[in-house]
Amino acid sequence: MPKPLRPTLIVLLLLGHSLSGSWAAPPLPPSYKWGRGISVPALDFNLGGYANVSYMHPENQPNYLKLDEISLLISWSPLQRLRFFAEVEADDWLSTQYPNSFANAIRAERLYADLLATDTLTVRVGKFLTPLGRWNVIHAAPLIWTTTRPLVTDEQLFSHHLNGFMLTQRIQFSERNLDISVYADHSSQFDIFDNSTTGFDDAFGGRVNLELSEPWQVGFSFINFTNELHPKAERNNMVGMDFVWKKDGYEVTTEAIYRHANDSQGQEHGLYLQGIAPLAKQVFAIGRYEYLNGTHQFIRTDTHIGVTGLAWRPYVPLVFKAEYRFGSQNESVAPSGFFTSISMFF
Repeated sequence: MPKPLRPTLIVLLLLGHSLSGSWAAPPLPPSYKWGRGISVPALDFNLGGYANVSYMHPENQPNYLKLDEISLLISWSPLQRLRFFAEVEADDWLSTQYPNSFANAIRAERLYADLLATDTLTVRVGKFLTPLGRWNVIHAAPLIWTTTRPLVTDEQLFSHHLNGFMLTQRIQFSERNLDISVYADHSSQFDIFDNSTTGFDDAFGGRVNLELSEPWQVGFSFINFTNELHPKAERNNMVGMDFVWKKDGYEVTTEAIYRHANDSQGQEHGLYLQGIAPLAKQVFAIGRYEYLNGTHQFIRTDTHIGVTGLAWRPYVPLVFKAEYRFGSQNESVAPSGFFTSISMFF
């Protein structure tokens, strides 16, 4: 064999050997796992979802049963650096109090594309959850500990969704992560498949989340916005601070906010502090304190709330919750009563 051809032949043999290894391994077949949905590895596609059924028994008000969430979660990555995600939800569809038509109940809870511009910079475009605090971005009923939401995460305080874009930069130092996000919303022109009237008219803001240690994280948020229902009103400025600690089944979470506008929307400030403690196998005790003061939904409030309850997770995708809420001057915004729910990923 002529000497000039030997290096070329060696390269071709090595390349052929590496390719034969990949050809010999067929793609994994589609599969289903409870709580993780249907996975199609060959397409990098996943279809799952969750459902939530609640029974509400507020004091001095009618009690009711409702299927308040049934969501499909769809994820697809056609390219290594591109991912599409959608959450299509029927919200408050079936209820013994106010039954809703399916056409009015269904909406796109999330619908966005993520582009990994670099190994540490992500560009998100579409409809996504407002990154204000922790409760709102955790979002899914099987992942949260109580049937009721804290007042400082209420949709009347700020919209749970943004329609626009967000840039997120991750910085690593001392083996810890610092995530910095900035975003802009223009829901009045870019609202996606949603019948809600509690959205932003437009907004911009940012969030910083710092991993202090493995169990500790702290976050800071800011948003400036106008509401869809009152687009001519003064702009609102809102700041928030939050932290979480988790270890050995114990958990402590808190969020505090302050909102201000120079008109009848007024100002309000509040917080919640929630603790979780394991009692027995997969059974957890829950305690939460909430405080809200100011003009909430154009109503003057000085509200104190306590929530005590239990959560049972017999399996990872399934959780049963029961709680009692009580308080002072809370009747108009978060009435006392008994609340329970069953949530499940499928």
